[in-house]
Amino acid sequence: MENIAFIPDYHGICFCELIGLFHYDSSHLSGVQNRPHPKSPVYPLPPEKIQELLKLKGNMYLGHLSGYEGIRVYLDANSKVVLPRNIGIFGTVGSGKTNSSQVLIEEASAAGWSVIVLDVEGEYISMDKPNSELEHNAGLKKKAQQYQITPEGLKSFQVYHPAGTESKRHDSLEFSIPFGSLSPYELAAIMGMNETQEDRFVDLWDRQKAEIMSSSKKTKNPKNQWKAIEEDLFDEDFEYPDLTIKSLLSSLDKEVQQQTGSFKASWLVVKRLLTRLKRFGIFDSTDDLLNTSDLLKAGKVSILDLSNSYTVQVNNIVIAYLLRKIFDQKIKNPDLPPTIIFIEEAHTFVSKENASKMEALLDRLREVTRRGRKRWLGLCFISQQPSHLPEEIFELCNTKIIHQTTGNRNLNALKTSAGNVNEAIWDDVPTLGQGRSIIISPQFQHPVMTNMRICKTNREHTD
Repeated sequence: MENIAFIPDYHGICFCELIGLFHYDSSHLSGVQNRPHPKSPVYPLPPEKIQELLKLKGNMYLGHLSGYEGIRVYLDANSKVVLPRNIGIFGTVGSGKTNSSQVLIEEASAAGWSVIVLDVEGEYISMDKPNSELEHNAGLKKKAQQYQITPEGLKSFQVYHPAGTESKRHDSLEFSIPFGSLSPYELAAIMGMNETQEDRFVDLWDRQKAEIMSSSKKTKNPKNQWKAIEEDLFDEDFEYPDLTIKSLLSSLDKEVQQQTGSFKASWLVVKRLLTRLKRFGIFDSTDDLLNTSDLLKAGKVSILDLSNSYTVQVNNIVIAYLLRKIFDQKIKNPDLPPTIIFIEEAHTFVSKENASKMEALLDRLREVTRRGRKRWLGLCFISQQPSHLPEEIFELCNTKIIHQTTGNRNLNALKTSAGNVNEAIWDDVPTLGQGRSIIISPQFQHPVMTNMRICKTNREHTD
């Protein structure tokens, strides 16, 4: 202070958090136990030093550090602590979370990842076209110039839709799912069976499976042989091509005829639920099965358009099948490109209220998230209602992009899972402007307030 001629007769008060002692030459940060002395001078760090200090470098351009428009924020697609350890994007309607998910999709594709999106609203089905909003919105166009963004569509792109539904995309590919490829426990949970009904259903499934195996041994027909996907997987993960929903209903009819009283009533409920599942048309209805090998190509973005499925049951069937098939392929072929699956409106798939009934699907999510990292397989959960998600979903998301979030329940759900984050940061979350977010990630030295860049690609439902 001896170099300062005088101390001004006014003062200001601000609050700051000490994150460590910065060694300027090496850009190394070490622990600090003492606060600065009173009247210590304050110096601004050059942008490149701030980027090094907060570890903002990588190959996935997300946006700019809030308050420092010259400092870009990146994620590192080549680090196993980021995409393979799963991401959560949370925020209220209109907060910018869909733009953020599009930015991640664009950057992951550019980095050579295969990207699969479970799209429940049909928002992502035109990402092969450039962002049309920039033509009509002068403010967004100015922001795009600020972020040095040029609108352009994705080059390797395909939309798929389940049999029994339609898509706005005329070139969307229809797919169905083989009934015998799913676990009976997953199906029982998806149909909402109670414990007794599940026991009936699984018993029927096992008997039909035994008949198929016995028949295949007698005929020795390779076409009818059941096959194990992977030796270290559970028995219910075997595939049974000849076990169809039609054949199971036929066996169920015979079972109902043999029962009386309360036993018959229980079997009739199982039949009603299975008949309803058949009417959805998702199983064994076309020869065009969902070929997950086509999805696992470097740089390809595959959109599964579920916007016209009209029921969460179909959506859960698709996600259960998709997770299992992709995980199996990643086990069998380690040379497949790194893969990330985006789950839009995740709270509609697995909610806290239904977690006890969806244990089989949760088991599948746990398996993928815990064993997927070393196979470069990650999930991205997107939700506007984080308080409706099971707590373990938050624990599975090591990187979180948090947009404006209101309500104590939603905030508390995020706080509990985020670890040791300064309370002052959470005070900003309810008032974050559109497009602003707080990113918490193992890559970063500290939670990063970010102005997310504008997406390059088009989005539906922007009115």
